Amino acid sequence: MALSAAARAALEQFKARRPGEELEEAGEFEEAEELDEVQTRLRSIREQARNRGVTQGDDRLPTLPQETALQERMPAPKSTGAVMLDRLSAGNNGLFRPEQPKTLKESGISYRVLESLILKTIKQEGALNEEQLSENLRLAMTVFREVLHSLHKRELLDTPLPLHYDLTNKGRELTALIEREDAYVGPAPVSFNAYCTMVQQQARRERRASQSDVDEVFSSYPMRPELKRLLKEGFNSQRVMLFYGPPGNGKSLITDNLHHLLRDPVVLPYAFEFNAKIVQLYDPAYHSMRDDLMRKEEDSRSANLSTSDKPDRRWVISSPPLVTVGTEFKVSHFEISFDGQYTAPPHVKANNGIFIFDDLGRQTEDHNMILNQFIYPLEQRESIIRFAGGSTIRAPFLQRLFLSTNLNHEELIDDAFKRRLLYQLLVDRPITPLWRDIFRNEAVKVGCTEKKAQALFDLLVKWYKDDARLIRACDPRNLFTMIDATLEEGERAGDVLTEDRFRLVYEHYPAANRSDVKYYVGAIDSAPDPQAAEQAEIQALGL
Repeated sequence: MALSAAARAALEQFKARRPGEELEEAGEFEEAEELDEVQTRLRSIREQARNRGVTQGDDRLPTLPQETALQERMPAPKSTGAVMLDRLSAGNNGLFRPEQPKTLKESGISYRVLESLILKTIKQEGALNEEQLSENLRLAMTVFREVLHSLHKRELLDTPLPLHYDLTNKGRELTALIEREDAYVGPAPVSFNAYCTMVQQQARRERRASQSDVDEVFSSYPMRPELKRLLKEGFNSQRVMLFYGPPGNGKSLITDNLHHLLRDPVVLPYAFEFNAKIVQLYDPAYHSMRDDLMRKEEDSRSANLSTSDKPDRRWVISSPPLVTVGTEFKVSHFEISFDGQYTAPPHVKANNGIFIFDDLGRQTEDHNMILNQFIYPLEQRESIIRFAGGSTIRAPFLQRLFLSTNLNHEELIDDAFKRRLLYQLLVDRPITPLWRDIFRNEAVKVGCTEKKAQALFDLLVKWYKDDARLIRACDPRNLFTMIDATLEEGERAGDVLTEDRFRLVYEHYPAANRSDVKYYVGAIDSAPDPQAAEQAEIQALGL
């Protein structure tokens, strides 16, 4: 694209701007804002004190600074990028977002990034006033006002309407060039250091799960007591856990539901900045935003007219992330990808949550090459991440990693990684009494009585034995899904299900056969005598 002379000059000025230069330009404005803030807060304190009966002259009543004192240089405010632990320990579930910044310095954003973000936002949204820009950037107007005025002064912005800013022709040409490097438009980023600090602090305050917590989460899923015990211990260890065993017996159900043991919500930013690059972190596919908690926090401070003590809206409150990858996962997915804008890799999005690597061994790339990428992060609790085709960063690796496979894990994983697997959990097919409980739960859901559920179960066990089928934990649910498909409008399975209809569904159901049994360490069907092994387990459990 051919550039006009004015646009070329603007681009050179934009690239040549030195860090700190913009702060000198805005210094007087920021200092005046800080001094005005002090006066406002002191007046508020005095008014509250008078309402409580504190009279003039009382030592408890603060004195407003005199004019001479206001001319003295105030100490630089502490950065709000690093979230204080006492902030995290207050409020609902011990969670607060950081306090919103009042100046560009406090925000932790580089001048160049904020300039480019303002230009891209106005290009996308059209002419905006300061309040509308504030809403788009999730920043107080005092943070970007001087940057906005500077862009206007350099003729990159115009004011077609009073107090509204739009791009000039020179501004549009410059914005088009900026978008080639990074097309991100959205809430302003936080600093990378602020993000790392938040992840580390939240990891330190995680609560341990009790056995009753695990029992509660899996109360609707009958399973072996020994497995529940190991789930609790493995979860609290925060070490990598491997789930293996025959397909259809609840590995995915277990890994997904362990997420419910993370009781506290987490705080994360929409994006962070590193070396003048904006990396998008928030992903609605993995982060379930807690609008209720954010609304409550903002409403509790809405009466405060000051910009102080309000939440930084560049951060969101979310349920702990649950990130699942499968056969599509590749080594390149450990990098910060670029498709017009930079996006954090899945394992970074999983910080303070759970990362599930499902279907291990079925990836299109060598799965051991992928697993090797986890060795350093598991040892050091940090990961070295490359920008696509560029520099690297060190980010926290503070999450629970769950691996899941229905292949023989003894042949699947090399020794270098295997020694790090302190918890290798077999999720075997259920023994008959547990399968009965699973079947009964599904039957009751569709309106069957306990008596009818037992009668149907007895039939099913007989048919499975006659046809040499293998029972799987998923079979009852899948059978009743097929039964539901046979019903007419308004019918319930519990009212109309007969033995003939049940048999018809059974014959079409794609079950597993004993002839297809694969070897898994410790599995019932891998024993020399599977029936004897099952009976021994039933007796040991007293079922």
